Amino acid sequence: MSFNRRAFLRISGSCAAMIAAGPAVIKSKVFAEEPLSSNISDVSFVGSSAAGTRKQMIIDVLEPWREKVKEGIEGKTIVIKVNVVSSFNPLVATHVDALRGLLDYLRSITEQPIIIAESAAGYGVTHGFQSYGYNDLLNEYSNISIVDLDATDKFSTDECQIWLPDLTSTVKIPVHSVFLDSQYYVISICRPKTHNCQVITGVCKNVLMGAPAVSHKQQMHGQIGWWDGTKDGENKCLSYNIYQLGNMIFEKRIPSLSVLDAWEGMEGEGPGNGTSVMQYCAIAGTDPLAVDRLCAKLMGLSDIPTDPIDKANPSFTDARTLLWLSNAGIGNYDLDKINFIHGSMDELQNYVKTYRLPRSYTDEPSYQTSWSGGPPETVLDKPVTSVLDSRYLDPKPFLYPQTESSMRKGRIKIRFSLPASFAVSLKIYNINGKEIRKLGSEYLLAGGYSVEWDCRNNQGSIVPAGQYIVRLGFNGRFISGKLTIV
Repeated sequence: MSFNRRAFLRISGSCAAMIAAGPAVIKSKVFAEEPLSSNISDVSFVGSSAAGTRKQMIIDVLEPWREKVKEGIEGKTIVIKVNVVSSFNPLVATHVDALRGLLDYLRSITEQPIIIAESAAGYGVTHGFQSYGYNDLLNEYSNISIVDLDATDKFSTDECQIWLPDLTSTVKIPVHSVFLDSQYYVISICRPKTHNCQVITGVCKNVLMGAPAVSHKQQMHGQIGWWDGTKDGENKCLSYNIYQLGNMIFEKRIPSLSVLDAWEGMEGEGPGNGTSVMQYCAIAGTDPLAVDRLCAKLMGLSDIPTDPIDKANPSFTDARTLLWLSNAGIGNYDLDKINFIHGSMDELQNYVKTYRLPRSYTDEPSYQTSWSGGPPETVLDKPVTSVLDSRYLDPKPFLYPQTESSMRKGRIKIRFSLPASFAVSLKIYNINGKEIRKLGSEYLLAGGYSVEWDCRNNQGSIVPAGQYIVRLGFNGRFISGKLTIV
């Protein structure tokens, strides 16, 4: 079932009259809809019967992507993002034989340099490189390097804004530039794992939580010292902060390629202390959300959406950050929009196993499932009794930072994304907090939106050069960002 803005009305029976009224009723008059990233996302699937070893399985699942990879890596630096949560338990990490399969595949295409990189949840990742056999790869393959992103000057960091636990204020944290710069061809490779704060770990979270510098990763949860999902507001804060980074990182088409090594997964107290689940299969694709949608299926999460979360019947929708990103049009976390270029859904179904979820999901109090909020009382002025748009999960809009603005260009494009339906307003203020221009106020369905500002104030006059504030209002709150006109 699709959860994008077009499906929003279809799945809400109370909105049938609005659909009959025609598209003019729901079309935005002020804000332009940003195009969806893709109508269909291709994936490949391989089971062990087609391989026999983990290494060969990875090669086989990647083979359908040969021409796409050849084209994608041209002129770029190849970076393999592994998943090394800690250095004391091999089950937490990307298996070295999965890396061998990926490296064999890449070396059959190119001899250009390859960087294996990680920014782990804790310090000591270089010990993990040694204990998990990664350093052996330096002797087996030419022109590769292994890098701790938090202990190198190879890559810079950029500041990104995330929300604090009160969800009314923000803070800036450093994010490794390799995940924000399209000159890098980033490959996410990891195993499926349960997660004590986000239900599952897959190829998306491998990148989105690998991006912040190690000293600030806990800040993603709300504040330093938070990491186990048992603080009030922690899961909400983490979910939204991952959503924020997903908007910025996935927009850059990073990762360029995603590989899920489901030869052996982790269930229970993941991502660091779970137990083994043998599955002997692999998935690959260029849309990380599509790969993770199949990851959720492999882990036994139901295809039936639940809203609010029903912990007696875990669903793919419980991985709320992935659902929000799909709603916003960043990728396809939607079975109806996934196309197998190798393997099939019927074949994948044979490898599904029901993973035991963490105690933070199943026990009382259940921090992962205890979410406040509810559906809006009305949508487009019509009463709503049940809206499966993840409103129960407390999502919030995202305002893209303004990185290039010039009055000489005549018009400035301001963009934002909505993980669910919202009544929003967009205004420009001067640096002293005085309203300069009201750009629009509408009720919008989930998706990506933009509006152009012609650098004029409410009276129609061109504003002078200087700093301004963009403010996106919603539900009595607002998100703001700076905008500089030169």
